Amino acid sequence: MNKTVCIDHLVTGDSFVLEPHNHYDILQTTPQPKQLEKYYDHPNYISHKTQGTSIFFAVYSRFRQWNHNYKIKIINKHYQSKGKLLDFGAGTGSFVEFANTKGWQSEGFEPNTKAHGYKANYQPTWASPKSYHVITAWHVVEHLHDPRAFFEQALNSLADIGKLFVALPNYKSWDANKYGSMWAAYDVPRHLWHFSPKGFISMAKDCGFETEKTYPLRLDAYYVSLLSEQNRQSKFPWLKAFWSGWRSNHAAKQSKNYSSLIYVLQKRK
Repeated sequence: MNKTVCIDHLVTGDSFVLEPHNHYDILQTTPQPKQLEKYYDHPNYISHKTQGTSIFFAVYSRFRQWNHNYKIKIINKHYQSKGKLLDFGAGTGSFVEFANTKGWQSEGFEPNTKAHGYKANYQPTWASPKSYHVITAWHVVEHLHDPRAFFEQALNSLADIGKLFVALPNYKSWDANKYGSMWAAYDVPRHLWHFSPKGFISMAKDCGFETEKTYPLRLDAYYVSLLSEQNRQSKFPWLKAFWSGWRSNHAAKQSKNYSSLIYVLQKRK
């Protein structure tokens, strides 16, 4: 594929190039800044906020609550005995708090201390080997400089019968194709990697995990479409985003290329 040039619409206006990986069906943001803190230090970086008064934040909070319920149902389906859960890249800690209310012994790991909120139990490091029954990484792996190192640590920290749950944007989705370089889920340079299902499953396999099942995150199509319309500075962005989100989910009924996907993984046997 041709290289795509994307702009950091949130903070700096800097340009970055998406280059195909030489082995996996994924894209890599180039250059990759070694120090990313300044790219997160913005009042509109909503996933690191616990409070807000805008209509957009109210909608985001409602989406987040619905997704929390959806995610915990998936977790309980694949690991029915409540146990110890680590939310890697916990952000404000809202999912950690929610999982605690559902009977899980939940902890969060979040390197950005400015994001810490609620009353989540934040851990400074990964715990000892085989100490977690479930590890979650909700829209986190794409932010990491070294995704393979994450898999290696998860493999070490997860119990033998434990499950790893990863949520990621899908650059093969209908909305990604529609918006191109304006697709908000590229979110350069905060997103350093951009996965297709094939690419992620292949990398996970090489790192010792097999994919048990995938689930769509249908609300993400609407949310990402809204951000993409804002990147375009469109008129009537909410209306256009609703239509694009619906079109993306409708197309994915056949292609299975939803805007975002949850991957359920277990250790390879």
